[in-house]
Order: sequence, then structure tokens, then C-alpha cells
Amino acid sequence: MIENVVEDDNGVIIQETIEMGPFILENFIGMFGIIPLFYINTFYLIPKYYAVKKYLSFVGLLVLGLTLLIFLESYIVTFQRITVHSMMVRFFMFYNLFFIAIATVYGIIRHQLRMERRQQLLEKEKVSAELQLMQSQINPHFMFNALNNLLAISERSDNPQTSSGITKLSDLLRFMIYDTQAERVHLSKEIDFIENFIALQKLRYSTEDPFEISFCFETNNQNPKIAPTLLIPFVENAFKHGLNIESASFIDITLALNNDQLHFEVKNSKHQLQKTEFEKKYSGIGLENVKKRLDLIYSNKHHLDITEDEHTFYVQLKINLAE
Repeated sequence: MIENVVEDDNGVIIQETIEMGPFILENFIGMFGIIPLFYINTFYLIPKYYAVKKYLSFVGLLVLGLTLLIFLESYIVTFQRITVHSMMVRFFMFYNLFFIAIATVYGIIRHQLRMERRQQLLEKEKVSAELQLMQSQINPHFMFNALNNLLAISERSDNPQTSSGITKLSDLLRFMIYDTQAERVHLSKEIDFIENFIALQKLRYSTEDPFEISFCFETNNQNPKIAPTLLIPFVENAFKHGLNIESASFIDITLALNNDQLHFEVKNSKHQLQKTEFEKKYSGIGLENVKKRLDLIYSNKHHLDITEDEHTFYVQLKINLAE
């Protein structure tokens, strides 16, 4: 039962009482707000806040959405020249709470199922990678012994550049064979790996080549863990496409860490190089693989932005490394 204020044909205000059931009372006006709130809660609030355990922000935004929805419904009722009663407001509140609860339960179940599918895919990728490693792996002790023999030969030949290159290659192999067996490694090891990779790549070129290559990092004495070899594909891509001995080229790599927030940037010159059929076929596979790893390992905890123009390729990666 509600009171409705109307005017008759002579302009006299008449107050009448109308019997209305609960669903007639609302006239489904709440559906205009419930439907958008359902999608916002399911596809934005739960992945953005609930999934990363920001429960206070999640509940606060839901309360804000409920308040705005009740205000909107009350305004529509008032606009229809119907008096808003406290009973009507309470009905709006319980009605909206019911649908918000349904949306929240649905969204959480949907998120959990997606996370389980991601975990299953990650396990499948991991097993596949381990099988490929087992199929292609050469006895690491044989490799290190061979490298040590080459190192001894180069030192006797008084060739420090070759000795340095063999040492760097040995460190790279040791990291790839042993450290990548773990799901996470300390960031300092990943940085060492990048430095060794850059040093080894520089041996291919002369100091007279028109190259500018820099790697700057700042960790503020922090050393969180990161998935191994996650950053190297971007560095490798920069060396593969960013250097041309016939023209000025540059590679700028920066890494900054602040409160477990990793900011990694790679900027390099871009050249139109002739590619073999093999390179054309497998071009871009490294970047696609690292995108998949980021989605699997750091879902909702990373942001990757890759931009390019005619002369420059730019990668910006942000990862929350907090466990």
C-alpha cells in the first residue's frame, strides 16, 4: 500500500491510497541499475579487488553501489509523484541485496573456476616444458667440463676476451640448467643472467660499431623472487631486432623495484632486416610465450604494454612480486 498524490481535472490535489504488491510496487525499476551492477561486480570488482584479497575495498564499493542504486530507485519513484516510505526503502534495500548476493556468489564461483583452469593449464605447460627439456638436455657436467677445457685453452693463449665469453656462457648455462628448475628465483639472479647475456652479446660486435647499449637497475636492496627467465625474452628480442652495424642503433634497458613493484622497460631501435624462412616462421614466438607465462603466473598482477613505430620498439612491464 502506497500513497499517490495526483491532481483532478480542476487542479485540485487529491491524495489516494493504492494497493500494490511488492513487485508491482517497484515496477521493476531496480532492474535498470541491478543489471549494470551485476556485470560490474562480476567482471570488474571481483577480479580487481576480491581476487587480490582487497576485501575492504571490495565491500566498500559494493556498499557504495547499493547506496547509489537505492537513491536512483527512490528518485524514480519520486519522479512518478509517489511518496517514498521507509517500508519502500527497506524493500529496495533487501531486493537489491538479494541480487547483489547472487551476483557476488556467481562471480566468486566463476573466478575460482577460471583460476582452476589456469592452474591446470600451467601444470600442463610445466609438464610439457619438462618433457621437452628432458628430450633435449645434454649432460650438464659434460657441458661444464667442456667449457672449462676451452677456458683453460683460451687462458694459455692469452685471449682474455674469449676467456670472458666462455665464463659468461658457463654462468648462463648454469642458471638455465639448475636455477630454472625452481618455480621462483631471487631477482638478483635474474639480473645477473641479463648482465651475462648482454656481456656475451657484446662480444659479437666491435667497439667501433655505432651501438649504444645500456642496462640500469635499482632494487633498493630488495630481493624478491620472480619466475626464472621471465625478462630475458624482451632483452633477446631487442638484440635480435635492434642492432644494425650499418646504422646507428641503441638498446636501453631499465629495471626498478619499489615495495615489490617491478618496473621493467626495454627500448630499442628498429631495423628492417632480411629474415630467413626459419626466422619468419618462428618470429615472435618468444614474446608470445612470455605473454602466456605472465598470464598464467601473474594473473591480475601484471601489466604489459608493447608499442612500436617505424624506428622504435618499446616494452613496458609492471609486475607485483609480492607473494
